[in-house]
Amino acid sequence: MPDLHYTPDYQVGADVPAVTPDEQAALARAFEATPSVFSALSTLRTRRIGLGYRSETGEAETFAWSSNETVTQPAGPLAFTSQADPVPLSEVEQALIAWAALGPNGVALADVPVHGGLSGLLSWAGRTIPASSNDLSVDLFIVDDDGVWVYRPEPERLAPVEIAGPEDYAKILHWFRAGRTKVADTRPDIGWFSAPEGTHNVNAMGPGQYNLNRPGSTWFLPVGDLGLEWFNMLLNSYEWSGFYLMDPDTAKPCGVDDWIRPGFLEVGFPIPVFDELVLMLHSSQAACAVQNIRLACEALGLGAWPVGSYADDMLLGAYPDVCRGLGFTFLERDPDRNPSKTSTCLGQPGVKEPVVVPSPQFPTAADAVRYVRNVRYEAGGQLSREGNWSARAGGPYNEATMQEILESPKAHIPDWAEEAAIATVEYIVAKYGCCPAYISPVRAKFSAQVHHVDTEFYETFQTGNGQSPAVTPAVRDHFANWHPGRPDPTGGAL
Repeated sequence: MPDLHYTPDYQVGADVPAVTPDEQAALARAFEATPSVFSALSTLRTRRIGLGYRSETGEAETFAWSSNETVTQPAGPLAFTSQADPVPLSEVEQALIAWAALGPNGVALADVPVHGGLSGLLSWAGRTIPASSNDLSVDLFIVDDDGVWVYRPEPERLAPVEIAGPEDYAKILHWFRAGRTKVADTRPDIGWFSAPEGTHNVNAMGPGQYNLNRPGSTWFLPVGDLGLEWFNMLLNSYEWSGFYLMDPDTAKPCGVDDWIRPGFLEVGFPIPVFDELVLMLHSSQAACAVQNIRLACEALGLGAWPVGSYADDMLLGAYPDVCRGLGFTFLERDPDRNPSKTSTCLGQPGVKEPVVVPSPQFPTAADAVRYVRNVRYEAGGQLSREGNWSARAGGPYNEATMQEILESPKAHIPDWAEEAAIATVEYIVAKYGCCPAYISPVRAKFSAQVHHVDTEFYETFQTGNGQSPAVTPAVRDHFANWHPGRPDPTGGAL
């Protein structure tokens, strides 16, 4: 099975590469000279109009970067064409935003009672967002003028708190450079429009596609492995909650009759409800990442546009004859065995490989369940006696406490829970053709596009007599603070 979580020698004993004085000064400014979180919340807004953007001009435009579609947004009261050329984010800006979204920040506290589900945590690596079972299942895809990247810093940690002072600021750039992998040389082809019939020219990427993916912008896409979350929650439910999955058509157990008795499995949980719960838990991770991006951009004086009006299966690559998207592959499902008519994403080898059965990575139920169970126990894992992760990371627990945890039977998922989970997955695959069945194991439905704000739009149309409240000091002075010596295309402070 692929080793998707642990690379034990990563960072261990390694020095963080030096950064230039200008880079160090920029990183320090982000930590020391930006508004507090409460100040940022007081002005937090979605500034959708960036340099090089347009708004309801009524003029046709061919999207050379997106399917070569020619699009006309009808003329309207907010007709605006940015007179400035787009200015891409700098490396430091991208690195700070990516880290804010879901970057490493030390060691999770793991303060879950051993007799209350501690074994359900898949990782003790801390990030800037919370996650169900701390599963690190969401990666950040970054789309810019140079192509598509996946930001996935390794889960090793050097200290309980990674950014403890100015000497640690360089880690932000180190994680960005070492944890970012290029997966495409161009922006994804995402456009699709119906023939102009009826009352609408249907746009599968939503009306916001007019500026979405536009040159100069950086699109931050949290992409989640819901399969990992699904399988781990199944194990947790069987061991700790006493819930078992139930066939919604028959109201009978999904292959686990032998374990339905007091102290084991006691209450039925319909498959669709369980799948929906997993989707909700994933959505909370993506939402937290997007909110972190918004707060970071508010502090830096950038525009951050939360976007969710697109078809994410199309973006991922479910319909290559229409548009390639990110080029992920999908399982061919029998329509008669697909209860929610969902597209089941298999990911992309070496880029994003979800836990789903059947798939090249996990052909059988046993492969998937045992992989997810063993993540925490394999060499290098946080509950492993061999090369224990917690010992390398310096926490969260002291040596004596950690030894007690490792010796406790309740820190280890019992064999019966594994066997029952395998039986359930086999039942679901036999009936529906794959597992998960009602939701796709990969989702990318909520994201944020970041850009340099065109202040002219806000000063022209909004209240304030040319001093719109949307143009905060951070926005007005952005180029002076973050691009010193470069002419400000908005005409702001230099």
